[in-house]
Amino acid sequence: MEDQELKRGLNLPMAIFVIIGIVIGSSIWISPAAYLNETGPSVFIAYIIAVIPAVFIAFICAYLGSAVPIAGGTYVLNSRMSGKFVGFITAWMVILAVGAALAFLASAFGLFLSEIFLIPDELVLLFVIIMGILVLVGFYGLNLLNIEISGIVEIIITIIGDILVMLIFIFAAIPYIDATNFDPLFPPELGITPLLMASLTFFFSYVGFNAVLEIAGEVKNPKRTIPISLLISIPILMILYTIQALVVAGIQPWNEEVETVTEIIINKGIFPFGAVIFITILIAIAIASTIHPTFLAYSRDILMASRDEILPKNLAKVSKKNKTPSNSLSLLLIVGIIFLIIFIPILGPMVGIGTAGVLLSAITAVATLILQIPICISAIILPKRFPELHEESGFKPPTRLLKVMGIGGALISFIFVLLLFTDTDAGLLIALIVFPYLFIGIIVYFFRNRSLKKRGINIKATLQKFPEEVRVEKKMPGKVKRLSKEIDHKK
Repeated sequence: MEDQELKRGLNLPMAIFVIIGIVIGSSIWISPAAYLNETGPSVFIAYIIAVIPAVFIAFICAYLGSAVPIAGGTYVLNSRMSGKFVGFITAWMVILAVGAALAFLASAFGLFLSEIFLIPDELVLLFVIIMGILVLVGFYGLNLLNIEISGIVEIIITIIGDILVMLIFIFAAIPYIDATNFDPLFPPELGITPLLMASLTFFFSYVGFNAVLEIAGEVKNPKRTIPISLLISIPILMILYTIQALVVAGIQPWNEEVETVTEIIINKGIFPFGAVIFITILIAIAIASTIHPTFLAYSRDILMASRDEILPKNLAKVSKKNKTPSNSLSLLLIVGIIFLIIFIPILGPMVGIGTAGVLLSAITAVATLILQIPICISAIILPKRFPELHEESGFKPPTRLLKVMGIGGALISFIFVLLLFTDTDAGLLIALIVFPYLFIGIIVYFFRNRSLKKRGINIKATLQKFPEEVRVEKKMPGKVKRLSKEIDHKK
């Protein structure tokens, strides 16, 4: 079993950048510009409002990640707190969510590159698919390396691809800010309702905090590191989002319609032509950078579900050399490529490649929100069912507060699932893909359950306790630690 263990190699900075890398997506280069015409110059306030419901989810993840620091935390918690059926559906939905997310990110990356290299219209679709497959395979290979290398790479690509490009735009655009664009801040003809509706949409820009639960088994000193990493990443994300939206509102009159921040950059001549290409390349890197932590985080759910044999056991293979879940990563790569080569060619000619990708991201959003509901409930159940884990948690809020945050987080997630159906195209795609996929999953679950019973495997008994990895060793002085190892070796 020792060869199958993952390695705790992620320190605090790495954990922070994994969170930031997976949360920041392409929406920050679209949403502020797209909603400016609807909300007026107060669009930046929507990001401040949107962080409020996100705090509920982050709070729950900080508590659970500290109390149960194990890889694949979403699956492990849902299966132990809500039973084997919910555990199976969690793993089943993770496969769907990640497949759609990888296809969306890969297609967006390819689309940005096609604009940079001026690919002819008739070749764009083929170019997008080829570049999408290449970037997926590239990040898949990176994730096969040991966790320390993955963590260092995540720091580099998040700084360059996400944070640096935003800071370059912000500082370059400041001289172009026109104070009159903020007058009035709340145009009377628009009212306050569009601002509130925009904040609901912007909430999706903060989705992804639960990724910290997936990597908790590979975080050093997780009981302390996980809560601190969330505490630091939330304000960083809010500040970056808010300032970028503020700058967009300052340089672009709200009553002149635009679709993307890149369009504003070109129209305002903020950068010379060569620099615009450079910035566009950085934005493409920013989009691609989310692929890496997506592989990194959610492959751990597949790993843990297969260890419990809720999924086939061969998916539990961990590389002896690098201590990474090679078969789980391979499964996600295959599903991501399938989504890319099937859905983008079908939807692309109908609605455009960019819109096709966005529709796929709606599948990821609804699957993620559905999985957040039992996670929030787990925070309420854990202190009663496993009081010793609650007591050992590095972040131990009062149980009454946990109930409030758990119920609040579950309700918020459910409400946002319903809101996704208000978008006709996204709602239709969700109905055509997510619901049939769930139905197939239920059938697979019953066949899998029957097969395991025939083989005498009692999954229910396995799920009565947490894996041993949850018990994190307390730090011992060097000599004591060496002596302990020598004694164990002699035994």
